[in-house]
Amino acid sequence: MEQLSQAVFPPALTSALACAAISPSLRSILMFDASPETLRLVAQTTTQMLEVVTGYPIVSVTLGTFEAEDDLWGSLGLGDESETEPAVTWKPGLLTGGQQDSPLRLIVIPDLTKLSLAATRACVVLIGADVAHLERHGQHKYWQPNCCWLVGCATSEVGMVSPHLLDRFALRLSGEVETNEDRVAAILDWIDQRELGKETKPEPLSKETCDRLKNALQSYPKIAPEAIARVLDYTTNLEVYSPRREIALARLALAYTRWKGAAEMTVRQVDTTASMMGLKPVERQQQTEEDLLEGSPEPVIPQSREPQTTEEEPQSTQPKPVTVTEKVYEPDEPEPQPTITFTVSNPYPEDQAPVEREASSLRLPSRRLRFKAATSGVIIGVEKVANFQDLALVRTLLEAAKYQPIRQRSTTNSHRLLLSPTDLHSYRRAPVAEQMLMLILDHTCLRDCDWQNKLLRYLSWAYVERASICLIQVGAVDAQHELRAQKLMAQSVLMPQINAGIEAGRGKATPLAHGLDLALQTLRYAMQHGRSTIQQVMLVVISDGRGNVSLEASRLGKILPPVGRKGIEDALQVAERIRGFDGVKAVLLNPQPKQYEDLPLELAQAMGAKVALIQPLETWEVK
Repeated sequence: MEQLSQAVFPPALTSALACAAISPSLRSILMFDASPETLRLVAQTTTQMLEVVTGYPIVSVTLGTFEAEDDLWGSLGLGDESETEPAVTWKPGLLTGGQQDSPLRLIVIPDLTKLSLAATRACVVLIGADVAHLERHGQHKYWQPNCCWLVGCATSEVGMVSPHLLDRFALRLSGEVETNEDRVAAILDWIDQRELGKETKPEPLSKETCDRLKNALQSYPKIAPEAIARVLDYTTNLEVYSPRREIALARLALAYTRWKGAAEMTVRQVDTTASMMGLKPVERQQQTEEDLLEGSPEPVIPQSREPQTTEEEPQSTQPKPVTVTEKVYEPDEPEPQPTITFTVSNPYPEDQAPVEREASSLRLPSRRLRFKAATSGVIIGVEKVANFQDLALVRTLLEAAKYQPIRQRSTTNSHRLLLSPTDLHSYRRAPVAEQMLMLILDHTCLRDCDWQNKLLRYLSWAYVERASICLIQVGAVDAQHELRAQKLMAQSVLMPQINAGIEAGRGKATPLAHGLDLALQTLRYAMQHGRSTIQQVMLVVISDGRGNVSLEASRLGKILPPVGRKGIEDALQVAERIRGFDGVKAVLLNPQPKQYEDLPLELAQAMGAKVALIQPLETWEVK
């Protein structure tokens, strides 16, 4: 195999895409860990199958990070300046073309985690919907969505996506590709020989595949009751029950039965399609009342409906990856060359993935402190101009260039670029945090106190307010230098490094003065920088005040005797400088040490912080 695009897809993936083409209810496909090249080839193969099924050409639409409401749903625009056309006309958007008399649209989303907020809302509204309504700029329309969705997402980033959006995708597939190609040779060949307009394409559909797709449209198999009962064996007991997964598996099994040309959907088709998605049956162990009364130590396991040879395996929360081979799905056809291997794993990784999305992730955060948004957020796209600030010049010029042939007719000077107010675009920027939670955590004083519950209320505040996080670790066991504190910055409290930093163990030294100095420098940059967006800082300090490393020793990286109270005095001096900042609310959580009980109070007084007591852990007497 010279290149990935010159190879034939494995029968497992081909069967799954064929089922999606046959059944409109399965035309929402989510591929995990798919490379851009793999997603492009899958999109082209899906387009070929849809054209065979529908008999019409398919319109392909790609959604990224910059689409706004006007781009997706439509907007008012200038007409062609003719007598028959009005001056202002309605221009449909990327998603409003899928009406009754319009061709089917294949919506491709390369990365679901980077989708714009407007597009994310549109996906939640349209995917799986029976009817869509549009009430915008005087337009009153409704239609049946006619779209096929092909989306890529990394398994490690699935926690960043809203569960309402993930729940809309019926067909879950793995995009991981294992090939035996020489990557160096492939890249050199791509650089030397690839020409513009001659990109590689997947192998066209064979006549046999086209005939099977057409015959499947005329097939109406029966459904065995045992097959429906078998679907329930692949579902798990979630906290919030949703029948979407059961319905998706049943529809996939029915579509696979039509694809195979069978007369009845049996347990075998359900097992095959479940393996295609990476699902494993859930062992339901039950005990009868008689067994419980007799004290039977072993539960009664219900027998399977079909004779199967099974081996006892340890039950695990995360299903192990399964390598898809030809013999699983196409036993009646010759085995092709094993050039591509797709590895399928758990199709619902969001059940175990850590939550990394923001609160109310389907809407922008409300601004409470600033009257207007600062133009300092990360650029995530462009939009129609609302004011004349932060103009996107390149997009504005490109927009104006499209209409120059029409506009040049009304002027004699054809050497100047004519602009219109409708050409103006500005940058769309990610919302910036206006509040910050700064946590100075002394890991050497956390023994024998219930500090987690006391800290939880401040972490909850940062989550609700979408505040940025600054974690300063003092005396952590994994510090790069034991005589220095270290700082971690994150945009959200949900970032994994913040949780790992809070749960770090205790080290040997306590550079409290250096930790306070890092906090002082961070406050100066966040509160007094020229383009600062932070308006309020919640400073939370958990410390017993016993710093045994001076500030000079932390900066030099070595201890300078004599030590004495130098570390404590340096910490109090730095704390007094923090006291003079406006917009900083300081709280010291006192672990109530048994020795030197006055040090935490002195530190709080120097810093101007309120004091909250941390209760000691309850001790239990063991007899």
